[in-house]
Amino acid sequence: MYRLRRLCMALLVMCLTMLGSAAVFAAENIDRVTVNASATMEVAPDTAYLYFAVEGRGDKAADAVAEAANKMEAVRRSLLGLNIVGDSVSTTSYSLNRSYDNKGRADGYVARNAVRVKVTDVAKVGGVIDKISGAGVDNISNINFTVSESKGYRNQLLAQAVENARQQAAVLANAGGRSLGRLVSASVHNINGFERSYPIAGNMMLKTADMSAGEATRIETQNIKLTASVETVFAMQ
Repeated sequence: MYRLRRLCMALLVMCLTMLGSAAVFAAENIDRVTVNASATMEVAPDTAYLYFAVEGRGDKAADAVAEAANKMEAVRRSLLGLNIVGDSVSTTSYSLNRSYDNKGRADGYVARNAVRVKVTDVAKVGGVIDKISGAGVDNISNINFTVSESKGYRNQLLAQAVENARQQAAVLANAGGRSLGRLVSASVHNINGFERSYPIAGNMMLKTADMSAGEATRIETQNIKLTASVETVFAMQ
């Protein structure tokens, strides 16, 4: 009988403890405020990526490959004066295919080398375009401007977004006669805008052909708008 009584008392204490914990958990869930907030900043780009292609054509595959290789070597030499060497010039894709005339008949081969140039001084972008155009580049397709130290900007944005969320949560809590407590949780919705792309129209080669008249290609850069958004949950007191 004594053992049965002790067992009943233990079960009663356990039930009361579980009910108390559940009440605290429920109270914590109720006494919370969820806020979505964002932060933005504008920064000047410090790095550019220029995308272009050289092509070689010939009756034989080897002739097409050789012509494309010669053009690419000329491009590399043209960039030496701008101190753009090594890994700053890299192939993104390469293809060798049959070529066809207007009547759909095979008339030879075409080799295409698609290349990306990294420019760490954005003021040199126009000069790079002029150099590679004069060296025989067949197509310039795109320029992407970006920032090299993106991690630091990400950290600033996220910190500002959380602070913006805290201020909004405090307003909500005060409006209900409460005060804001600790940050319970936070998650990142998105971080974007670290790159600005400039597609180049097909007449870019015509514009750069005026170098003989003393004109140089000018590419005007614009600030990049960076954004970050978060979802936060704060406790209320």
